[in-house]
Amino acid sequence: MKCLRHSLLACSLALVSSSAYSIIPHAFTDNGGCPSDAFLFQGNPTVVYQMDLSSGFYQLSDTMASSINAVGFNESDRYIYGYDTTNLEVVRINQLFDFENVSISGLDTSVSYPTGDVYNNKYYLYKKNVGMYEVDLTTFTATLVMTSGNATLNLTDMAFHPNVAGRLFAVDNSNKKLYEVTNYTVENGATFTEIGDTGVSGTSTFGAQYFDSNGYMYLSRNQDGLVYQIDLSDLSSITATAVQFSGGPVSGLNDGARCANAPIVAANTDFGDAPDSYKTSLATNGARHYNISGVNYFFGPSVDTEGDALVSPNSDDADGSNDEDGVSFPVNFKQGSDALINLTIGGAASGFVNAWFDWNNNGEFDEATEHAINDEFLNAGDGVTPASHTLKVRVPDDAATGQIWARFRISKDAGTLAFGGVSYGEVEDHQVTIDAQPVTHTWYPSSSTWVTLAFEDDWPEEGDFDFNDITMFYRVDKVADSNGDILRYDIYGSLQAYGADFANGFAVKIDGIAASAVDSARTKLVINGATQHTTQILESGTTDAVAIISNNLKTEISTPACTGALGPYYRVWTGCTDDAADQFVFEASIPFTNPLDPSTVPSMPLNPFIFGTPGIDHGDGLRSSDGRAIEIHLKNYDVTIKANTSYFSTEQDTSVYVDGDCPGSSCDTYHNTNGVPWALVIDGEWDHPSEGSNILDAYPDLSGFATSGGSTNTDWHDRNNAVVSKLFE
Repeated sequence: MKCLRHSLLACSLALVSSSAYSIIPHAFTDNGGCPSDAFLFQGNPTVVYQMDLSSGFYQLSDTMASSINAVGFNESDRYIYGYDTTNLEVVRINQLFDFENVSISGLDTSVSYPTGDVYNNKYYLYKKNVGMYEVDLTTFTATLVMTSGNATLNLTDMAFHPNVAGRLFAVDNSNKKLYEVTNYTVENGATFTEIGDTGVSGTSTFGAQYFDSNGYMYLSRNQDGLVYQIDLSDLSSITATAVQFSGGPVSGLNDGARCANAPIVAANTDFGDAPDSYKTSLATNGARHYNISGVNYFFGPSVDTEGDALVSPNSDDADGSNDEDGVSFPVNFKQGSDALINLTIGGAASGFVNAWFDWNNNGEFDEATEHAINDEFLNAGDGVTPASHTLKVRVPDDAATGQIWARFRISKDAGTLAFGGVSYGEVEDHQVTIDAQPVTHTWYPSSSTWVTLAFEDDWPEEGDFDFNDITMFYRVDKVADSNGDILRYDIYGSLQAYGADFANGFAVKIDGIAASAVDSARTKLVINGATQHTTQILESGTTDAVAIISNNLKTEISTPACTGALGPYYRVWTGCTDDAADQFVFEASIPFTNPLDPSTVPSMPLNPFIFGTPGIDHGDGLRSSDGRAIEIHLKNYDVTIKANTSYFSTEQDTSVYVDGDCPGSSCDTYHNTNGVPWALVIDGEWDHPSEGSNILDAYPDLSGFATSGGSTNTDWHDRNNAVVSKLFE
């Protein structure tokens, strides 16, 4: 017996089934015999998913005894008809998903039909290069209405519009275009008329296609279960564009049936309450989540459900259940600054959080520019005590001031949009106040160019002196308010090479600016486009502010594919380009509690440096102690209080560090007897030496530049002055 789990029907009812057309009992009775759910027939053997199209929530049947495809709902007798691809015969299916075969004369049963639907008590079957048959369900005879020559489209389903004309539509899987089947009531007369492109990208097999009573067409995509909607409510002005509507189960074999005259109904569903221009109500394909007892994806301590949204100025909180309780803002937002958002996850289920802000206050959430939090996976509480999280969002410089709307959604799965239905979760809409704060940006070297930082990590020994142990593109944005006072530094970088055995971290020191001046709650690190909301970059235990970008750059990249005599290094072995550049791209923001007088801040490029990874040895002898004590800065730059300064004036280092001289013009650090440093800052995107190539061999003019104190050979780093055979390429 095939019984729908959670069905209200008594599964103990005895069913009659035989190979003859015996009219098995239990036609569909939900909604007066026109169910609002969609029915997805998936797999081999088939399992039926009864799906709430508004959210994608589904329940499934027991496995059927065969593989059923080309299904359609017959409103005349309230049964589903399909094609048994195992036994190559038409079948009739009841509400309990039991089925019997229906003997049809005139139908070519030597092939398996993947596409079908029912209209006016007639069942239509289609297969590419075979044709289309009309099966009269009163006389049980089949007529060929489309010849094999016209059956050119790659269809896996089709659907009848609910209007009285019975117009038939389908989307082709190959080109994702919408077509109408015309003249399908005329023997050998049916043809396809192209309407337009749905706009759906990527590989798509629309195994299930159906309508609702308002004339909206729905496409269920096999590959990811996404359901798309096409507005065909006005047949006098048809457009083919499809928009994502909800989601459902994934399957390689997929077909669908639905009573086309049934409306889409939302039950046990949570909606937002922003104005309807933000797509809030069901009619506008608003954000919504199906919820049932025991499923714990929600913000704060509670979530409620309703049949449709109560859009602003109304609110579902007015019904005595205030469920907009999981998102809060400690202070007003400010133009051009990072804002803090407090969230609590109330259920015991961790989920993906997405948020949108209407920055330009135009009444819409733009997916490309206003999707500020994207699939942030947040841990849940223990089911009793909610889990608390703080997220950071950059407010655009030109954001509208005053109150704007924001939408937050938590879901079981990633990929949620600002609109559309999702199984499980919650949507909360909130108003946010943005205060005016004009800002200016001063870039080093510019907003579209880089300098290159190059480090040799064997200091105070020269080692191979190839300056590819760490090579990084680097730039800084100094952000000031309307008075010219400094609000924050945004530091950008992209790792280009890692040619070292040692584990090295990377940091930036802001000379002369106390760590206590930094607004530590709003420091932010973004790696490869993803904000690290829980990462604190302000190093503790320092006097001046130090931003730790990474404690171990080796862990930020994939194990290099390129290898040489010393092993797998990242982008240093000549002739091997298998390792992609820019695997580690970062942005670090260092905001200040109070804006800084510009006369008190250091000059560019600030003070970038590498250090030994804490807890890992960084060489032999004295260097075998904790690596964090090993710091390598630019020539004549200061160290942090965590550096071991006893290494100065040892090995090949001839600098003389005096604490009181640094930072300042008298600071003497990190150079050998010829004035060559262990760290370089170079204009532009520099071509670094290959592994083992001494920089003085690769760029011979560097020696003259160093010994002259930088007054001659200023273009030593140009490729034209390099020995190209010693460069990484």
